[in-house]
Amino acid sequence: MSTWTYSLKFSLRSLARELVRNVWGRTFVYPALAANERSPEALARYAQRRARKIGVALDADPTTLARLAPGRELLTKADVRQHPERLVRPRGPGSWIRTTIKTSGTSGSPLTIVQSIGNLVREEGFVYRQLRWIGYRHGQRRAWIRGDIVCADHPRDGVYWCRDWVGNMLMMSSYHLSNDTIGRYIDALEAFDPVVIHAYPSSIAALAAWLNAAGRTYRGRALLGVMTSSETLEPAVRAAVEKAFGTRVYDWYGQAERVAAIGTCERGSYHVLTDYSGVALLDAQDGGGACELVGTTLNNAAMPLQHYRTGDTVLVHDAHDMHGAGEPCACGRVFPTVKAIVGRQEKIVTLPDGRMVARLDRIFQGHDRHLVEGQVLYRGNAEFVLRVVVAEGFTDADAQALVDKFLLRVPGVQVRVERVAAIPRGPNGKFEFIAIADGAAARAGAPAAAGGR
Repeated sequence: MSTWTYSLKFSLRSLARELVRNVWGRTFVYPALAANERSPEALARYAQRRARKIGVALDADPTTLARLAPGRELLTKADVRQHPERLVRPRGPGSWIRTTIKTSGTSGSPLTIVQSIGNLVREEGFVYRQLRWIGYRHGQRRAWIRGDIVCADHPRDGVYWCRDWVGNMLMMSSYHLSNDTIGRYIDALEAFDPVVIHAYPSSIAALAAWLNAAGRTYRGRALLGVMTSSETLEPAVRAAVEKAFGTRVYDWYGQAERVAAIGTCERGSYHVLTDYSGVALLDAQDGGGACELVGTTLNNAAMPLQHYRTGDTVLVHDAHDMHGAGEPCACGRVFPTVKAIVGRQEKIVTLPDGRMVARLDRIFQGHDRHLVEGQVLYRGNAEFVLRVVVAEGFTDADAQALVDKFLLRVPGVQVRVERVAAIPRGPNGKFEFIAIADGAAARAGAPAAAGGR
């Protein structure tokens, strides 16, 4: 497809989203959310009202985070995978129209979540509030460097982006970043001059490393913030991006199950959005102030997950603080805060041609019926192995579909599927989603940077 065709595709998609959810989220959901920010009373009333509407119970006042006792029965990813029908409610007011979310899960285990259309609308309201914290106003320019396929495998004109005219966004490929192309990405960003850049941490880190190695800073004048999500934001990456782009990084945490959300304010604090969901903390096995997030939806009437273990951890301000709220933030917002999001940390693979590959979880999305879990193994020399633990019914056609999906995002490499009985776990009980074979480790890690333009 040509650049124009990709632009038309994303513009039409953006128009559909605007009509179905976005305009309603901004118009009807966001004003109530804005009223919750600085009033404990308004926040409490709102959360309790949503809990009654969805039919769930909250564990704590919304200005605090409940600490769960060990041994309490909780909902797990395995429960959702094995018996999703037990969690889906009959259609009723507020949940007649439904759709599904497909995710790879925190450790490569696919899930399918049923959600009401109201959940989609409300999600937009929360994301818009985060954008307002950055200073963005609807209609302003934004750039997008995430997992979307926005150009041909090898565009002849060297243009690795397209325009979403309806959303006023520059859609940039995260699959073509290399030392040879990053200069053109920077030129395109500066010419478009967005107010907000949405990016994977690994993608924006590559741009920042290039700028810092070149001894220069981003020259766009309108940029108010970089909004990262979907990967763990390391402190070193945050510092490098803020130095290169001259603005604050606003990190956003969420998950496809929609049971917890954390947003960043202009002071840099991580606020747990307790009007998004009821959030509780479960002490992690290794202690040290780390707690797993346990969430209860306040938005999804179709499949209301309650006391759901996300598998993601945060660092709390005081391991002995039974309320888990942290110190009041200087921004004045009343949501409880955490020190940092641990979440999932992924490796970045640098291919022989300089391309930087990360965030490959979409490969396994949509295969939850016959795929238990999957891992991407890099063997070096542009050779990948998709390790899969499969259930009955997984066919050669399913394996080929995984290969085709991989090559769509990472063209020009060798890839095959290997069925295994189990994927080895680390000391924390999880496995690395992107693994590096012995002898290929030199090509994994932080993005390299080249000076000059």
